Amino acid sequence: MRVLALALALACVTALVPPAPRRVVARPLYASPQVVEAAKNQVAAFKESHGGHVCDELKALEAAISKDEATEEIGAKMYELLCTSLLDYDRDEADENKLVPSSSKGEVIPKDAPGLVEVMTNLYVYGIRMIPSGFIEVDRCKEIVEERLAKRVGMTGEQLDDWLDVPDMGV
Repeated sequence: MRVLALALALACVTALVPPAPRRVVARPLYASPQVVEAAKNQVAAFKESHGGHVCDELKALEAAISKDEATEEIGAKMYELLCTSLLDYDRDEADENKLVPSSSKGEVIPKDAPGLVEVMTNLYVYGIRMIPSGFIEVDRCKEIVEERLAKRVGMTGEQLDDWLDVPDMGV
């Protein structure tokens, strides 16, 4: 009888207590201060090293910063600007500390171009390493790799994987 009374009391108390809120992990709608600071530093470094040249990717990153977009969006734009910087700019013959728009911007780069494998590998690995840090989403990274890296050497994403022979990074 005592157990029955205890069960009834417990049922009444449980009925009066509101259910515990469900934990919903919501992604913030704004970027972390560290990401914003890193993005601002990248913008400043780009402007300095690229002789003040303004490209679409730079404008997009600056707009994302000013709108305080989500970390993943700012991170994706940072990655796109890095890809553009390394693939669409050449050293300025007059000032080796400056970069200027490449005369072959956007064109397919020959796979045997000196240093290309190293540049592509570094860009590819950089993007992949951004994923577990929360700077970019997997699908967005894949899209950037396919559109900005693989296409620049006339390959698909799978062909780029094979060509670069990057070990599985567990992402």
